[in-house]
Amino acid sequence: MTDAKTLQLDDGRTLGYALLGDPAGTPAFFFHGTPGSRLVLSADDGIASIPGVRWILPDRPGYGVSSPQPGRTLLDWPRDVASLADHLGLERFAVAGVSGGGPHAAACAFALGPRVTATLLLASPAPASFRGATRGMALGNWIGIWLGRYAPAVSRKLLASSAAAVGRDPEGYLNALAGQMAAPDRALLQKLEVREAVLRDVREGYRQGSEAQASDGVLVLSAKDWGFELGAIETRTFAWHGEDDILVTEAMARHLERKIPGCRLRILPNVGHFVTESTEVIEDCRRILAG
Repeated sequence: MTDAKTLQLDDGRTLGYALLGDPAGTPAFFFHGTPGSRLVLSADDGIASIPGVRWILPDRPGYGVSSPQPGRTLLDWPRDVASLADHLGLERFAVAGVSGGGPHAAACAFALGPRVTATLLLASPAPASFRGATRGMALGNWIGIWLGRYAPAVSRKLLASSAAAVGRDPEGYLNALAGQMAAPDRALLQKLEVREAVLRDVREGYRQGSEAQASDGVLVLSAKDWGFELGAIETRTFAWHGEDDILVTEAMARHLERKIPGCRLRILPNVGHFVTESTEVIEDCRRILAG
């Protein structure tokens, strides 16, 4: 799906989104990674094909066709999600977030608790301020966190260069990405359909440039906290983490498990960052969402 649906929010911004799955199914929002877009899933993906689930895939501010929102916080996102849910006539819904989308799902669980039926955190980072948070992390991500905290202008220049590379040399971009990832991810990136899916998602994510990615990085990783207490989340929460993931560390997954009451974490052997490709994750999501 390439065509975007749009909603004009009360403050005049545009929110872009896509719909997948069963129109009469259990509603579930799916939040893309960093960078990314509403094209993070397609009808061919295992998760998107779970019977009985209606997926709502919004572009976060500045990604895809969604208007930028300068100075936004993580807790601004639940307001946009609530507006879209109201527009679609949804009283209750699940929220899922992959990678940089995970903290946005957690923010919705915190702020929209009574409306959220389940929270699914897929390869989600945690605030990188606790001891040992970045141990074992790929050097590029570690540097990105440091630059986001102490040299944001330099970080923005590097991200702008990365965004330009997607259009100028997509194969080079994918090869550089693979070089920062674990062996299971590199193997997946050898598959033509995976390479095409990643490029489709990232190109749309960079449609307006790289500023949204820079903002996400500061909010999700470089900030000392997310602006809300993980311990106050009351929804059913499930988390999955690839044992070989070096973009997001296992320590971060364990931190989420400790801090979110009742959070059920599954560590996946021989899996990297691309946890949505795991048959175990797809089956778990089917049980949680479709019953």
